[in-house]
Amino acid sequence: MDQLEFNAQVLARALAAERLAIQTDAFQQIALNMVRERCCQALWEIRMVLDDESLSDLSCLAKIAGVISALEEPASDTGSRHDA
Repeated sequence: MDQLEFNAQVLARALAAERLAIQTDAFQQIALNMVRERCCQALWEIRMVLDDESLSDLSCLAKIAGVISALEEPASDTGSRHDA
């Protein structure tokens, strides 16, 4: 984990713990853009796994599960889906 990832995780947990109400439109837009970027990155990672012909189906699913787990990690409450 690099410093940027560490800082992002700490910030995400702090915001979640405090349940801060962010009122500025600029901050909300920045946060939305960050979420979109991370989701696009996850889709790209999944596409790369799907395109890797050297992986068995089981290995492919395991790698995709890892991408999804990393995406869900900062938001630990995933509801009734994806048992942790």
